[in-house]
This record gives sequence, C-alpha cells and structure tokens, in this order.
Amino acid sequence: MRKRRTKLTASWLALALLMVSLLAPSAGAQSAAPLQVSAQGKAWGIGTNYETAVIDLRITNLYVDPARNNTISPWVLQFDFNGTIESVAGAVITAKEGTRYTLKGDTDTDLSYGETLELRITTTLNGSSSASFQNLTLRPEVIAAPWRWLGTYSVNDIVEYNGIFYKAIQAHTAYATNWTPVQTPALWQPVSIESYSYSTSVDVELDIIESWTLGGTYTAGQIVFHDGSFYSCVQSHTAHAPNWYPGPQTASLWKKTALSFQLNP
Repeated sequence: MRKRRTKLTASWLALALLMVSLLAPSAGAQSAAPLQVSAQGKAWGIGTNYETAVIDLRITNLYVDPARNNTISPWVLQFDFNGTIESVAGAVITAKEGTRYTLKGDTDTDLSYGETLELRITTTLNGSSSASFQNLTLRPEVIAAPWRWLGTYSVNDIVEYNGIFYKAIQAHTAYATNWTPVQTPALWQPVSIESYSYSTSVDVELDIIESWTLGGTYTAGQIVFHDGSFYSCVQSHTAHAPNWYPGPQTASLWKKTALSFQLNP
C-alpha cells in the first residue's frame, strides 16, 4: 500500500511539474515588437557644401489589428531625425516640427501585416558622420473617427463612442440620434484595436565616402569624393603634393566614376 501511494504521489508530482512548465512562459517567448526596422546608407562631402546622404529605411509592419484586417491604411510615418531631409522616394513629407517629421505614402497607402515599407531618403547630416531615426512610429492616418448622428458607415468601419471602439457589422446611415453603437448591437460590435503607440529607434549603417585630402593614403579601387564628383583610385599612393588631387591632371592616379546606390540586398 505504501509503495502504491508513493507511486501515485510521484505521478501527481510529475504532472504538476509538467503543468507548471507548460504554463510558465519561456525566456525567449516574448511577443515580437510591432515594427522591424533597419536603415543603411552612403554619405559624402560631410561638412562641405556638397554634403549628401542617401539612406534606405526599411520598416516591416507587424501590427496586429483584426478590426482592420491587420492592415494600416492609409499609413503615416513619424520620426525624429537630426538631418535636413531634402526628398523621400516612396513618400511625401507632410509636416516638420523641429526634428519631428511626418510622412505619408505617395502612391501605395496600404501596408498589410508582414509587408515592408521601403523608403529612400536624401538628406544632409549637418556635419555629422552618423545618423539615426528616433521615436519612429508607423500608424494609420485616422485610427477611429467619433460616431456621429446621420453618419454613413460601411461594414468594418471603426468609430469611437464614449471611449470605446466599435466596428460596423452592417452598412447603414445613423438616421436617429439613438442609433448609437451602445444602443444598436445589430449595427455595431465592440472591438479592441491596436493603439499604435509603439515607437522604436534605429541607427543607420552609414558608409562614409571619404573626401580627398592632401597627405591621404589611398589604395587601388578606393572611391573618394572631390569637388562634386566621385573618383576611383587607379594605383595605390599617398597624396604628397597639393596638385595630386583627383582630376584630369592626375589620370594616372584617379579615374572619374559613378557611385552605386544598391544599398539593400
């Protein structure tokens, strides 16, 4: 009898330990952040009138919002950036307050779950050799409009009423003042939507193209920037004389070239 009781006790103990291991979250079981962000670029002419940086910013949307079919539409991007942005391929700048930029899509305004937004940003860095995007937030342009009398709604429209979000479950016009979401469960159902309050930051993997300098040591194939143009070093050397700068007079040392902007694989 004692052996049987010992076996039962051991079995119950093993079962309890199994339940604890199943219920306890593992160390690596944290939910993914709603954004995955990376940035890389090239910069040249730092601190001169030619200063330029071209940065590819990639943002993958991982927001989960069933009320919107997990799609941000239309999207708005906001971030803090210390440089002066001249243009953005794939978006337009709609506002700038201090270092805070607001961007909207120029063509494709929908961003589904798992889809990546790719923006090419041309900017100056104000003399800095580094760059970062701070407090970056990707969100819908309008998260939810207040419910209103005589408003016309389509299925899946989201409204806010008395601090609660509702989704329209049938198309209608709110003809009566008492057709509020609270009083018309045949028209509306409460939903929990993503607040889109998550922000992240990312440093730019920045490749600095050196400007030619007197006394600099250069290797064959190296790219430098000088007087508004890029040059490739023809043979390794040290620039001992002031007139050894890249140009027609130093064709044996330098060859004018174009810079590749294939930043992302």
